[in-house]
This record gives sequence, structure tokens and C-alpha cells, in this order.
Amino acid sequence: MAERKAKRSVRKKQSVNWPRKVLRFPQTKGKTIETVEFCTEPGYHSVSVNFTDKTSLNFSIDASFTVETDYSNWKTGNQRIIQRWRPAQNVEFRDTL
Repeated sequence: MAERKAKRSVRKKQSVNWPRKVLRFPQTKGKTIETVEFCTEPGYHSVSVNFTDKTSLNFSIDASFTVETDYSNWKTGNQRIIQRWRPAQNVEFRDTL
């Protein structure tokens, strides 16, 4: 008699495929970070990545996890916005287009 191998039922893990958006900031490539600051106060939350060349990458975050990012120059002591990106919102709160 031929031996029968018992087939084992294999269940694949069901993963949820959430929409994912990756934003890259090429202006920061190769720069040296001086400090990173997180600021939170009622109604305002932010993360600032400050570079040694007196530029910074800033992330403003609202309660629904919308991230607004700008790249700015501080060489004169005053902020000069070089570039702004469209807000990135939490999937749960994202408006349909």
C-alpha cells in the first residue's frame, strides 16, 4: 500500500491593504541634521528637522493626523519658505476626490 501524506490545510494570513502614500524630500539628501524638535500645544503640533546649513523641514500635524510640510531657509534669521507640499492626511479622515 502506498503511504498517503496527510495534506495540511494552510491558511494564508489575510492582510488589510491600506492605501499607502510615501512622500520623499530630496532637498534634504546628504544634509547634516543639527536638531529635531517636536512641539505640541493646544491646537498645534509640529516636528521640525533643523539642518546645519540653517535650513529646516517642518511637519505641522492636526488632530486628524494631517501632515503639512514645508522646506524653509533661515540664513537671514527669518523664515523664507522655499517649498510647500500638499497636506498628507490620515486615511480615515481623507476626503474623497
